[in-house]
Amino acid sequence: MRKILLGLALISGTTTFAQSVTPEVTATAGAHFAIPGYQMSWTLGEPITQTLSNSSGQLTQGFQQSNISVIGINDYDFSYEIEVFPNPTIDIVQVKLSDGVKEGRISIIDPTGKRIYENEIVSDHFMLDFAPYAQGTYFLNFSSSNGELQHTIRLQKLK
Repeated sequence: MRKILLGLALISGTTTFAQSVTPEVTATAGAHFAIPGYQMSWTLGEPITQTLSNSSGQLTQGFQQSNISVIGINDYDFSYEIEVFPNPTIDIVQVKLSDGVKEGRISIIDPTGKRIYENEIVSDHFMLDFAPYAQGTYFLNFSSSNGELQHTIRLQKLK
């Protein structure tokens, strides 16, 4: 009997916490537009949804909600070839661009997403020194002269 009373006392004396979740959708394309009195949202690749509302609330069927995160990959107009070797590397990396390409910018992005190197491209063949960098995956970003990203190469640094 004491165990039952103790169990009831513990259950009635505890506070329950619930998680609050805001409805969201992650899609490759979509948008949300709102003006006073009207809202319109759409996403690509989701089934048709319906929203019903009255004076006391709103019901939306499906996953589509007003908080939208659009993700995707851009297709770049990449008109020249890049060779980066050796990959993986320990120290020196050689970069060869197509003949005649001698403009643009190259940047190195570290594993945390921080830009650790950036420079103008002035030759179609040059070397990058990875010796001072820690082991990990790096990204070589090649951009046009106006700063538009043209190509990214993933490079693995050993030791």
